[in-house]
Amino acid sequence: MQALKKGEAIGVLPDQVPNEGQGVWAQFFNTPAYTMTLVSKLAESSNATVLIGFGHRLTRGRGYDVYIEPLGQDHSPQGINDRLEMLIRKYPTQYLWNYQRFKKPNK
Repeated sequence: MQALKKGEAIGVLPDQVPNEGQGVWAQFFNTPAYTMTLVSKLAESSNATVLIGFGHRLTRGRGYDVYIEPLGQDHSPQGINDRLEMLIRKYPTQYLWNYQRFKKPNK
């Protein structure tokens, strides 16, 4: 929050499973996933512009194309999951599917 108040940028990985009490259950690919509320709380309290970005790996180790665009008006956990799904559907082989996105939160 201090960085945002100073006009600096921060980064958050919104598909990481938060600890218990730091998220809500929201749909992700039609499955309930415990989803952090941090992004929506930061957006609400700072009026910061929320961007979403991803890196698309290029073939033969040629690097990445990086895409950054506004998230839109819905900063809720469900809105963020919906937007992530949209990006993942564009490049499904690029997503780290072995991450346990649907696990129960740690206490």
